[in-house]
Amino acid sequence: MEVIKEELPNGVTVLIKPTKGLGIVACSIFIRGGILDETLPGETNLTTYLLLKGSKKFNKDQISETFEDYGGGIGTTTADEYSIIEFSTKVEGLKKGLEVIRDLLTEPTFPEEDLEREKKNTITAIRSKKEHPFRFAYSELKKLTFEGTPYERDTLGDEESVQNFTRKEAFRRWGQLLKGDRFVVSLVGDIENPKETLKWLEENFKEIPKGEFEYPRYDKRIEKDITKTVKREGSQSTILCAFNFPDYRSSQYWAGKVLNAVIGDGFTSLLFRELREKRGYAYATTSFYPTKINMPRLFTYIGTAPKKTAKAYEDMLKVVKEFPFGKKDMEVAKKKIVGDWLMDHQTRARQAWYLGWFETVGLGYELDKHYTEKIREVPFEEVQKLREEYLTKGPRHAVIVSP
Repeated sequence: MEVIKEELPNGVTVLIKPTKGLGIVACSIFIRGGILDETLPGETNLTTYLLLKGSKKFNKDQISETFEDYGGGIGTTTADEYSIIEFSTKVEGLKKGLEVIRDLLTEPTFPEEDLEREKKNTITAIRSKKEHPFRFAYSELKKLTFEGTPYERDTLGDEESVQNFTRKEAFRRWGQLLKGDRFVVSLVGDIENPKETLKWLEENFKEIPKGEFEYPRYDKRIEKDITKTVKREGSQSTILCAFNFPDYRSSQYWAGKVLNAVIGDGFTSLLFRELREKRGYAYATTSFYPTKINMPRLFTYIGTAPKKTAKAYEDMLKVVKEFPFGKKDMEVAKKKIVGDWLMDHQTRARQAWYLGWFETVGLGYELDKHYTEKIREVPFEEVQKLREEYLTKGPRHAVIVSP
């Protein structure tokens, strides 16, 4: 069915996609901002987490039960460029669920006891990342390649900033986030009367104050090769590289997605075949190309034995920059992208996420419908040209973490 889009007078964007099935409804509420306009590192993550711990009318148990009584649930996450409140419920529980959401947004209490508990949990999570080879290396690479911008930070913040976070900071940050233009509400579910559902959404989101928001812009490109070595206890070396890559608003974006899949997505990719199967450097090797508002990068990764570090790094760069691939490799990569895309759209929750995400980053929800055809249309010559421009000739940042 077609998606219904409505922009409320306060700037909130509402998307509704009716479906047919087992009476399930899922909703993703995107809040633009993330870590990009934080005053205190990690404050957005803590603030949105605490939203679910109490409001003027509902305590945390009542909030959870509203959704869990219908076999659903509610949760929050924070990414670099947005936060999300996600919930699922049965159709008959939607009206009550939206009433709870309205009170969470407009009358949060940020309970002190939950704040102190979550601060401790967050500090534990920050420390535990240092024990995980990939997460530690990725954190170090972000500090290098995004130096001087908010992207160099973790969404959790750091130990000092978390320690300094108070209820006052939560109310301040939520006051910044609670602006109509920041909100995209995406609902997918088995509703019989979309117009009635739209009225419910309008009623429950109309109290969010008006307010405009534009993403801050950063343009820190990789200008020269830099390799940073970090010592860390352990039995494995971790190698992560970053390369400049196309902006998601450019025509090269789609070729970038295909090239990423050719290089490092799955068992058929160049990195897996060449570094794991043929050379036996490691079990884990991959590449990824996150869609970002600012400073897009292609990342490549391998974990290997310390004695193989230098050779693995050298060969990874050869595979990324020079190793030949043909049209057949590209078509296999395209099929994997399309297959993964379709599989990931099997649930209403993921459908709601994608519609909301496309709208949040400015591409428009309509692109969700055309994504697979955009991938299929990418010509082989464009993928080759992009590789030559960004990888073969382009500079890199790298972090090597080893014992």
